[in-house]
Amino acid sequence: MKKSDIVIIIFIAFVYILFFTNIITTASVEGVSMYPVFQNGALTFYGPPENIQYHNVIIYKSPEYGIYIIHRVVGIDGNHYITQGVDNISNPYPDNRIGLEPPQGIPSTDVIGKVTEVNGYIISIPYLGYLSILFSYL
Repeated sequence: MKKSDIVIIIFIAFVYILFFTNIITTASVEGVSMYPVFQNGALTFYGPPENIQYHNVIIYKSPEYGIYIIHRVVGIDGNHYITQGVDNISNPYPDNRIGLEPPQGIPSTDVIGKVTEVNGYIISIPYLGYLSILFSYL
């Protein structure tokens, strides 16, 4: 085994140790609505839903379907956020127009977190989220 393989294995183990001890909070991306920001199967990190602004990526539980959705904020109306995936082919309209969220948007109480950004770059690890997705179906 090469040294680079060992480093990758240690890094993956480190990320999952942090995940299972709740030191950091992660989410797995399932779907293509956020491509190219996220690939299907990417693992991303998020923090508390504080100071959410236009263009931030948030994670919310859809009150309409009960599933978790990771989308970008495209509008703010008081305590409600209107979101949309960045892929214009699979998401040509905001989520409130296609039924993923109420017409007025997502209430701030349904927002789980804000995806972590460093200097405007969203942090994610491609393919690593497939492990969480796989375990969620077992």
